Amino acid sequence: MNRFPPVSPFPRTPRLSGDDPEAKRREIRAYFHATFDRYERLFEVLTCDEAYFRKPISLRHPLIFYLGHTATFFINKLLLARLVQERLNPRFESMFAVGVDEMSWDDLSETNYDWPAVAEVRAYRDRVRAVVGQLIDTLPLTSHSQGSPKNDLTPSGGRSGLGADLGAQYSLPIGWEHPWWPIVMGIEHERIHLETSSVLIRQHDLKYVRPHPDWVPCRLSGPAPGNELVPIPAGAVRLGKEHDDAYYGWDNEYGRHEADIPAFLAARHLVSNGEFLEFVADGGYATDAWWDEEGRAWRDYARADHPTFWLRDGDRWKLRLMLEEVAMAWDWPVIPRVPCSTSLAMSGSGPRPHLPLRRLPGAPLYDDFTTPPSTSATT
Repeated sequence: MNRFPPVSPFPRTPRLSGDDPEAKRREIRAYFHATFDRYERLFEVLTCDEAYFRKPISLRHPLIFYLGHTATFFINKLLLARLVQERLNPRFESMFAVGVDEMSWDDLSETNYDWPAVAEVRAYRDRVRAVVGQLIDTLPLTSHSQGSPKNDLTPSGGRSGLGADLGAQYSLPIGWEHPWWPIVMGIEHERIHLETSSVLIRQHDLKYVRPHPDWVPCRLSGPAPGNELVPIPAGAVRLGKEHDDAYYGWDNEYGRHEADIPAFLAARHLVSNGEFLEFVADGGYATDAWWDEEGRAWRDYARADHPTFWLRDGDRWKLRLMLEEVAMAWDWPVIPRVPCSTSLAMSGSGPRPHLPLRRLPGAPLYDDFTTPPSTSATT
């Protein structure tokens, strides 16, 4: 019997508006459980309990922290919103509350942590799932046409803010002051950690991970594509989300910034592993001129001379995926994990026309975790 049921489609972030409150409730319920399930299934790739307590890298907590962190985030935010009245586990909700800054290398000491057993954390997650699920099922939600408050989302007869009277019928759309906002926030936060936790798992010792049908990698690869610079005309750029945007956003996404940008050149494709090899072979990691102060400190601390997921195999290169090592996929986008300066267009003593300034992805950009990597995306 197959231990794992078929993978269902992963729902996208829902719109915050709608005319049918019960349909929206069902949509958010499915969105919550799908995300909670997918996150737990990510940790099923670990082979043993020891894998939860051995740090994949010294700059982060062990994976047991990340298993508990996203669940405690829900409870801590719901308490602030007064949507729950008491803690489920004060020790967990303190221990798992705050992560670490990867660029601060002196704030991690194992003497400060007495991690609970994996089974305890999984049991805690079950309790959090039940609490959030009950809120989704019972928290008032109405449409504006039903006579609920207008888009300022202040409840009728109550005070504004997340601590407002829960008896008030809050209407769609869901906004910052809406009691459903911390629920959506918790779900989106867990989706962020799908990526961050998968990156840590990708850096774990291979003995601690195993294949999993939910996380089958792309097997398509070929020669690195050619790349070229494309002229981008000057123009005005406006950044920032409006407060009535149709989709959830983090606080630093809102507001407005406008700027006039002069004409520039941009790479047609993401930088491939093959293209980045030129930077590595040319000694780019050892050349201080191509690194800013923070980047040099990280490089020296990590003793890095190539991207994290590249592995030397004699005179060849291999690529570490999340759960295995494979022959280098030269046409895949490079994931350098290097906070270097933007001077990748330069190497050696001056400009290198064959190494023009390229767009470097800071992390994998996938619609979901099964989308094959590609360098065909435009800048």
